[in-house]
Formats: sequence, structure tokens, C-alpha cells
Amino acid sequence: MRFGPLSLALLPFLLLGAVGSANAQMPYEQKLDEVKQFKKFYKKYKDEATRVESIMDLKVADCPDAVQALLPILKGKDPVLKEAAKEVIASFREPGTFSFIIETLEKMRDRTMRAGFFDILSQAKQNKLKPVIRTLWTEERKKLSILERYYIAKSLERLGAHQFEDVLGALAFDKAWEVQVAALDSIKKNKIKELGPKIVPLLGAKIPQVKTATIQTVAILRPSEAVWPLIEILKEPGRSQIDASEALFAITMRDYGTDYKRWKKQWTFLTSLEGFRLPTEAEIAKTRETREKYNVIYGKLKGKKSTFAGIPTTSTRIVYIIDVSASMNDVIVDKAKFRDGGYKSFQKLEIVKTELIRTINGLDKTVHFNIIAFAAKTKSWKKWLTPCSINQKASAISFVKRLQPLGLGGGAFGGGADGSGKTNTYAALTKAFDYDPNKGVVLTGNQKSRRVQLDTIYFLSDGVPTIGKFTDTDDILREVRKVNEVRKVVIHCISIGDFQAGFLKTLAQQNGGVFVDLGG
Repeated sequence: MRFGPLSLALLPFLLLGAVGSANAQMPYEQKLDEVKQFKKFYKKYKDEATRVESIMDLKVADCPDAVQALLPILKGKDPVLKEAAKEVIASFREPGTFSFIIETLEKMRDRTMRAGFFDILSQAKQNKLKPVIRTLWTEERKKLSILERYYIAKSLERLGAHQFEDVLGALAFDKAWEVQVAALDSIKKNKIKELGPKIVPLLGAKIPQVKTATIQTVAILRPSEAVWPLIEILKEPGRSQIDASEALFAITMRDYGTDYKRWKKQWTFLTSLEGFRLPTEAEIAKTRETREKYNVIYGKLKGKKSTFAGIPTTSTRIVYIIDVSASMNDVIVDKAKFRDGGYKSFQKLEIVKTELIRTINGLDKTVHFNIIAFAAKTKSWKKWLTPCSINQKASAISFVKRLQPLGLGGGAFGGGADGSGKTNTYAALTKAFDYDPNKGVVLTGNQKSRRVQLDTIYFLSDGVPTIGKFTDTDDILREVRKVNEVRKVVIHCISIGDFQAGFLKTLAQQNGGVFVDLGG
């Protein structure tokens, strides 16, 4: 396993799922011996990979001495080593291991480090962190940094928010949109119904991620006050239509898709009836059993839709990521399945290019889009999401037509038989997110960005990752979750060819998307 970068200045303690100690029953004396050997040999290792392995070996040593031994690494400059140390500490579970940290948190001057310990301690399921959060919120609320506020929200999501409803209610209206999203996610996870009516105004948020998080939260909390604002969202072009229609179904158990006029008419009628009430949780459970989720979300959408590989969306901010690795030169096996598609050949990339060109031709002027081709490296059609004018459509189609499989002695962007035809899935996804993995996830709170923000990705590939910073699919899934936790981007995944596509299916499921296996 390889470890991504970590930057104290940006986001020093990236979100990793904590795991239990490898050997919780190890005698304390043996744990101390593990720490002793680590301290004796760690600095003698010269290469980073060996140092990471040495750090990871401390997972068996759940004790205060192990944390003390790793603290200098957390304060150091190497981001890979810092992330490894952070993961090890977050895997510990013994309350005594963290006592000395909890005792010093309130007076800790390094706010970035303190925010990082909020992250670590909450992943380690240390409930003693909650009284510290209450004290800091009471005494230093106006001085808390964006990172501290963000990780307070994340900590309450992980540890529970009972008696912290006031904190999350305030953070939901924070001046930094990333903090708002984290607070809304925590409210949703903890199902704090009393905050449902209070967050309804955020359905009108200008930041897309805040609006999306609010829609998802009211869908769980089901406040009746949210129905009319959600109906109004159906008039807006973009992915919010889908999210709003899904939330309306969750609240009312009525299913009128994204049909604004019908929702308005029916809800006016229903609320005029004497004794009308929202369905109970038991009634909702029964209704859900008979409902085909994607038939409602994707099969009953009204109006114009963008469709690629059979997956429609009303999104107006889309990136298409297309695999052009060497294997895309292969011919599909099941030709009968593609015989009526009007393709020039049965080469996988030729089929994909034809489908993407058809999709581009069908986009309307409300859409902003981009295209990323990838193999070992990535190549973007544009540096940003581009409005769908007739000239930009022609430019995009020209870009697609020029694409060729890499690693065949030529290729889409200067490839050759030198490894350039391999599959760098991680690089392609980070490129779409406009995310620099060498800097880490940046929390800025900036609500004035003029750049159109991505909300939907179509990711098409014919194989497993073979090159790049991360090739293990679990690592890639973890890294995408980190970035997408506040971005709220839907990722649809399409596989083509004869390979096990479990990774793509999971990637779609974890990021709100649909998975389609074209076969081949």
C-alpha cells in the first residue's frame, strides 16, 4: 500500500477510515518493546518506503509511548510519512493511549495540529474528545480556524451529536462552505430531526455542494417545510432536479419525477385535504420495497436529458473521462451486441468515440462540459468546464475523433511502447476534480469562485489500474472519498470489455452514481 501526501498548511490529516489494532491483546511490555525497536532503527532507514513500513508496524503497539514516538513525524515535513503516522495513531482504541493528548488539546496553540487531533481522536472513537469540543466551542468559538470547525463537524458525525445540536446548527450556516457541508452531513448521519426545519433556507444556497448536502439531509429528516422549496428547485436546470425529486419522494412517498407542474398541482391539492399528513416511517419502508430506485431517478425524468452509455442525467456540469490505454485497441468479443450501433469497427475505443460524439451532439446550451482522455498520463480537451456552443461542440468532437489507443507506437498524445499505454485511473479522477494530490485537499471557504463547478462525472474504462500514484483499487476508492466528501460529485462508471468490473461498480455506488457494464 502506498500513501498519499499530507500538508499541514492545507489539510494535514486527510480522512482515512480507522481500523482496529492488529493485536489488541498484545501484552503492554511487548508493545513497549515494539516502540523501542522502532525508535532504535527508524532513522537508520534511508528510503521512504522502508520508513513507511516501519511506521505501520506500530499498529500493534496501542499505547501512549507509540503516540509519543510518532508525534515528531506528525510535526515533520514529509507528507507521506505524516499520513502513515496519522493512520497508525487513528487505528488505536485504548482510551489510555490518548489521555495525554486530550489533556493538552484545550491549550494547544498550533490550531492546525489541534484540528488534526480532532480528526485522529474521532476516528479512534475516543468519546472523551466531546467534552473538549464543548469547552472550545463555548470559550473560543470565534477564534476557531476553518480546519478546527470542519473537524468538529466531522468528529460529531463519527462520535454522535447528542447535546451538540446547537453546535451543528451553527456550523450548518458557517461562512466556509466546506464546514457547512460537513455539518449537514453530520446532521444527516445523526438524524437530528429538530434541525430539519432550521436548515430549509439552505435549499436556496448558491454553493452547489451546500445545496446538494441540504437536499440529501432533508430527505432523511423529512421536514414538511422543505417540500415547497424542493418543488421550486425542479425548475432549475441541472443535477439538482434529480436530487430534489428523490428528496420529495423520500418525504412524501409521492412519485412525480421532475415534473414541476404536476408536483405543484398535486401538493397544493394534498395539503388542502383535511387530515392530510406525511407518511410514517413504517409506511415509507413498505413503499420503498416496491420501488425501483433508478427507474424513478433516471427512467422517469421529464424534459431534456444528457445520456452517455445509457445513463441519463439532467446535470449541466459534466466531465467525460475516457480510457485510451493500449487495451482499448482490442476488438470486442460479443459483436452481436454492438452490431446495430452504426460503428465503423468493433474496436472498443471506436465504439466509445462514436457514443461520446452522439452524446456531445445531444447536449444543449445549458450544459458546461469537458473531456479527459487517459492512459499512463491524462490529456484534457479544455482546462475548465466549457459552455456548450456550436463551435465548442465542433471542437470537442474533433478532439474525440483524434483519440487513438496509446502504447502502440503512436497514440493519442505522443505515446509509444514505453508504458504510456497503461491505465492511470487515479490520475484521471484527480484531474477531473481539479485536485493536486501533491498539495492535499484544500479547505478555503471561498464562496466567490467564478469557475463553473463540476457535479457529474462519466468514467469509462476497460481495465484495472496498472500505473500511477495509486494502483490498488481500495486505495483509489479511499482517496476519491477524501476529495468527494465535500465536493458531492456524482460518478457514473461504465465498463467495456471482458474484465472484472467490481472496482468500477463500487466507485459508482460510493459516489452516488450508476454502474453500467457494456460487455464486450
